[in-house]
Amino acid sequence: MPCCHQSRTPANITPDYVQALQDESRIRAEKIGSGNWYWSFISDDKIALQKSLEGAQSAYEKALATDNELKAKIAEGEAQRKEDEEMLDESGETSEQMLGSKRLLEGEIEGLRRELATYSENDPTELERKGREAVEWKAAAELCTDDVYSMEGWLKDTTGGGEAVTALLKDTYGAEWDEEAGGLKELVR
Repeated sequence: MPCCHQSRTPANITPDYVQALQDESRIRAEKIGSGNWYWSFISDDKIALQKSLEGAQSAYEKALATDNELKAKIAEGEAQRKEDEEMLDESGETSEQMLGSKRLLEGEIEGLRRELATYSENDPTELERKGREAVEWKAAAELCTDDVYSMEGWLKDTTGGGEAVTALLKDTYGAEWDEEAGGLKELVR
């Protein structure tokens, strides 16, 4: 049964109160002509309460499911703990003794790693890698040596050679100068 009021409201109902009721969807308002009409249906309140109840029941069911899940995990954890304690009882060691054993074994592993590192020079894969690097370096050195010979030939051709050029090359090459060949020492094969 609708309850209708025209915009002429009793003195104790303020416009702020009416606005608050509208904001909470407790009343409906409509402008008809020059006046505002407000009404409220009891069924609207019932529907709103029913939705609130359904929301609360849904939240309760979710909370209950979460609670059951957590209880199951706690039971599982306790069972695992009991199993671990039984295993410790069978071995005769306490957790402190096992931690001590663990630290001792970790120390042994670190020692073995250091010992293995000392043998890395004899490791076949390491030797193979070093061999590949040496071949690459030798190829790069030969390329540079070819460049040096080209520049040396150009210098001799433009200056006409002579003792001044030989002295300059001897000074530039330093310890790499080969007296017999009169030039740069050959790479070791």
